[in-house]
Amino acid sequence: MSYRRLLWAYPRAYRQRHGAEIVTTLLDLAEAGRRPGLGLRAHLVLCGLRQRFRLPARRPLAWVAALLAAVALGAFGAAAGTWLGWRTAAAIPSDGELRALNAAMTGMPAPAAVYRERSAMKGPGVLVRADGTSDYSAARVRAALLADGWHITALEESDSATLANPPGGRAEGTPAIVAFENLVPVPTKTVRYTARKGELKLEGSGDILVGGAELGVAGQARYGTEVWPEEAAAVRPSTVAGAVVGAIAGWLLAAAAAYRLRGGERGRRRLAAVLAAAGFAALAGPVSELYRDAYQVLTYAHGSPYPYIVDGPDDGRVTLFCTIVGLLAIVTAVVAARPAGEWPGPGAERPARAGPEVSA
Repeated sequence: MSYRRLLWAYPRAYRQRHGAEIVTTLLDLAEAGRRPGLGLRAHLVLCGLRQRFRLPARRPLAWVAALLAAVALGAFGAAAGTWLGWRTAAAIPSDGELRALNAAMTGMPAPAAVYRERSAMKGPGVLVRADGTSDYSAARVRAALLADGWHITALEESDSATLANPPGGRAEGTPAIVAFENLVPVPTKTVRYTARKGELKLEGSGDILVGGAELGVAGQARYGTEVWPEEAAAVRPSTVAGAVVGAIAGWLLAAAAAYRLRGGERGRRRLAAVLAAAGFAALAGPVSELYRDAYQVLTYAHGSPYPYIVDGPDDGRVTLFCTIVGLLAIVTAVVAARPAGEWPGPGAERPARAGPEVSA
């Protein structure tokens, strides 16, 4: 391996300042019969990585920024890891396939409503909702699921009653409490079913009014069926790995930015500090939500028994907006500082000789 290739572990500006001297030292050792071995090479790489993690001396704000950056990017890394982990899960059938299955189960040919959802564990899920008129048939539900390749794990039938308005409905001006007392119970059949197909799970129920012909409600039916994949084995490990990688990347970026800001003018440094503070403040909400999501992922019951939801439809929009504002402010803060003309980075306060960095 080339000696210069070993120097890639160091920051670029550090290589520009000390790289030639380090390589010269290694070549001198080789000519003297002390060719650098594996231990010295590893030591050189570790020293380079240490240089990347170091922060400017006597700069407490740099430490604060590095910690905040590690926490923030750790949250985004965890979210990215969760997303990647779920990419290894079983694929959910298409909307067309789900509507076809729903029509076969319910006997209602009209297209059903399909809602794509995301569970508290950030896994995908689909809810198929159908309302219309149909006759009751648990056997039809069973046959449709079996024909589509599902293995039925449970199918239960029960009797209940649904309250309906009497003939003529509620007269105008009638108090609601009186109208409620006049409701008529209508016999109702309920079927509940669960099934599996490979790594996919299915759960649903249907309520069908089997009486109430005199009220004009006989045959009214409502079905709801959810389909979701079983938890992929990679979801939790990739979430943790993403958080660790994100935290390390955040620290490294903050360290690089700290030296960049150190070489700028005082006015620009102050402007950059204000923008960075505003950016981290804007990211506070999204970061806390992402850590809440990571907690939900890691503490979720194994096997994803049921995909319960914790987010509302508008939660993602607010998080996305704050994330964009925060990241733009932080990027602007880094750009606002003038790049350093000469590397004032780790080791600049020490003698230029790089020998200690490569000694065994």
